[in-house]
Amino acid sequence: MKKSLLLALLVPCLSAQQRTESFLGNLAPIMRSIQKDQGFPLDFFHRRGESVTEWRRKGRTEVQRDLSYWPKRVPLDLKVHKVVKREGYEIRVVSFAGSPYYRVPAYLLVPTTRKGPYPGVVALHDHGGWFFHGKEKLVRMDNEHAALKAFREHYYGGRTYADELAKRGYVVIVPDAFYWGERRMQYQQPPPELQKRLQGLRPEQPEYVEATNAFLREQAAVLNTWLSFCGTSWLGIVNYDDRRAVDVLASLKEVDPNRIGCLGLSGGGYRSTYLTGMEPRIKASVITGWMTSLPTTLDIPYSVHSALFDAFGLHSKLDHPDVASLAAPDAAVFVQDCTQDRLFTRAGMEAAAEKIRSVYVAMKHPERFQVKFYDVPHQFNVEMQEEAFAWLDKWLARK
Repeated sequence: MKKSLLLALLVPCLSAQQRTESFLGNLAPIMRSIQKDQGFPLDFFHRRGESVTEWRRKGRTEVQRDLSYWPKRVPLDLKVHKVVKREGYEIRVVSFAGSPYYRVPAYLLVPTTRKGPYPGVVALHDHGGWFFHGKEKLVRMDNEHAALKAFREHYYGGRTYADELAKRGYVVIVPDAFYWGERRMQYQQPPPELQKRLQGLRPEQPEYVEATNAFLREQAAVLNTWLSFCGTSWLGIVNYDDRRAVDVLASLKEVDPNRIGCLGLSGGGYRSTYLTGMEPRIKASVITGWMTSLPTTLDIPYSVHSALFDAFGLHSKLDHPDVASLAAPDAAVFVQDCTQDRLFTRAGMEAAAEKIRSVYVAMKHPERFQVKFYDVPHQFNVEMQEEAFAWLDKWLARK
């Protein structure tokens, strides 16, 4: 993959560095005033004498309402389609029922050298503007696509961290999120524009992946709108399926259901925030490269976060860090921020971390929250992975 194209997935043009005005120009002050008028009335410090239990219940109820997704519950119907043996663990290619209407493909990595039950982890792949692959970003398979190598080198230090966790004694599930990997938008009759872009290219070529990703990035805003027309949200589907992945882990004899965690980079960190806040079975989590106080994004002088999955309407009640704080103090949360990350402001990252910390301090469990700033661009490098693993080890170790 061409390095310039890879960087373009998440990094705005360098000329924007000279600008200081909000990308939204004269609209930014209007939007800021709206947010200030509304505030975040359901955050921890506005609970007005309510118990922590009642505050958490109200917060999770509001999040679920704004996610707008309540499919009929069905049995998991977990199916194993293939097993790949690795040294010390095996990779099961599986699928499970998300709803009556679709199945979720996933990789399930299970240790084979130690005696279980093991702790379990939901590994959440990133957004990255890269939709052609989902779970494949985090697990190394035989005969995989050539385009993955450059992507992993740039964002993951060349490692597939789900494999690393399995080697260390974790059962790891890596599901494809809605719109990624096997669940990306595909056609029996591709639109003319897509046909034109793919003309003369073969699926095994990196250029084919580049062209597909570019088309799917452009259609993400359409997806968001049309899902709202259907009365639901993109994030609603993603979060529900991530919680179904927890169901899968909890159902396995190889997993201790009281020792389940999650982690992810970028869009995976965004998913980790919502999975942590909404899923009481998550006991430890790592949120990497996506934690900010949302109003501070108005200060950014270039376009970011366009067509992101979100719970529209929620942020009249809760800021992004408030979602993570709904897990306090039961889940131990580690936030990893990148100081050179141009997707956020430093002030926004610091404000978010301080808000979550203050909740854990108020609950007299400051040791269950940690934040660290790394002097790197947007990534989850080997050093960061090792510290994330240490956090999971600390809180999910056998008691």
